[in-house]
Amino acid sequence: MAKRKDPNALPKLMAVLLLILALVAFMVGISSCNKEDPSTETIATDPEQSENISTSPDESTPDETVPETIPETVPEETEPPVVVPKYYNPLTGLECSEEMSLRRPIGIMVNNINISLPQEGITYGDVMYECLAEGGITRLFMLVQDYENLPNVGSVRSTRDYYLDLAQNHDALFFHAGGSDKAYSEIETRKIDNFDGVRMNIPNTFFRDPWRQSQMGYEHTLVITGEGMVNAIKYRNSRTELKEDFKNPFNFTSENKAPDGEDAKCVYIPFSAANSPYHKYNASTNTYKRWQYGDEHVDKDGDQLEFTNIIILFCHHTGPLDDKLRIEITTTGEGDGYYVSGGKYVPIKYSKANEDAQVVLMNEDGSPLEINRGKTYIAIYNSAAKANINMNYEA
Repeated sequence: MAKRKDPNALPKLMAVLLLILALVAFMVGISSCNKEDPSTETIATDPEQSENISTSPDESTPDETVPETIPETVPEETEPPVVVPKYYNPLTGLECSEEMSLRRPIGIMVNNINISLPQEGITYGDVMYECLAEGGITRLFMLVQDYENLPNVGSVRSTRDYYLDLAQNHDALFFHAGGSDKAYSEIETRKIDNFDGVRMNIPNTFFRDPWRQSQMGYEHTLVITGEGMVNAIKYRNSRTELKEDFKNPFNFTSENKAPDGEDAKCVYIPFSAANSPYHKYNASTNTYKRWQYGDEHVDKDGDQLEFTNIIILFCHHTGPLDDKLRIEITTTGEGDGYYVSGGKYVPIKYSKANEDAQVVLMNEDGSPLEINRGKTYIAIYNSAAKANINMNYEA
């Protein structure tokens, strides 16, 4: 007997199929929800590039990426090489022609008493010595390498024997107007190349300046020019080149720099109650500007004396020796002093074998002293009064 079909079988089958389809749809939905959003998917890039990409939290668009700032590599700065002149002025170390570097400088005795001021042409000096002459007054000994075109220089005054020693430091041609008896004696015995405005008849050399004659006493009026010096040198047929065995007292640095020492902002050098000059450091020019007699030391044109270097040499002084209050200064032997430049100073030593030898300047350890290129002032100062030197004088 055949079985009877269940009338509810088909509906039941349909219900089961619908349930299976619903479960499949549910599982597909869950699977799709577990996938990452493509907008946040990490994009593989070159490793070197990926290190340079970051998201800036400060930008208005959070997902925007900007490259990192890589510090620029700056090459280390190095000082340009210092070019040392092939030929240089033996007084200043500054570049000049070969002919100029081998020639003898001229030296001029210059009046420095207050009533003879203003002086003329003294700012042209490459080196300026100063020391006592008599009665507390000082005289200047001015050295110039390139002298042919000098304007009026003066007033020219008399010499003392120890100024000859200073001239011999540089093998200089010596111009003066008179001198002490001892100076004249040594000029003769030592065969000094000198040009005297008092006892020599040298045509077209010295002359009395009309302006000075109208302003001051006769003894303060004698002047000379570069043209006059050239005339005198030719007239006396003097040697114009440095001696073959000449040894320059100055060893110049390859670049200007302050010595490794103590401060020297205003250098006070009291020679006497009558004359106590000082030199104030000017950082903008890297020079020392000179004052004396309570005022700026200027020439007739209003130009102030200034120097790159100051050298103070302590020497034994003797005297007064006569009724004119003349003194004697020992420039030979060994001694000490100071070197000043760039706002600093250091102690130094010196030696001079004899009056006609060149002075040798040394550091305290005996090694050669190097000085900066530029003009130099040298004070020959009483060794007994060295404590009176003040490197930071309150002017």
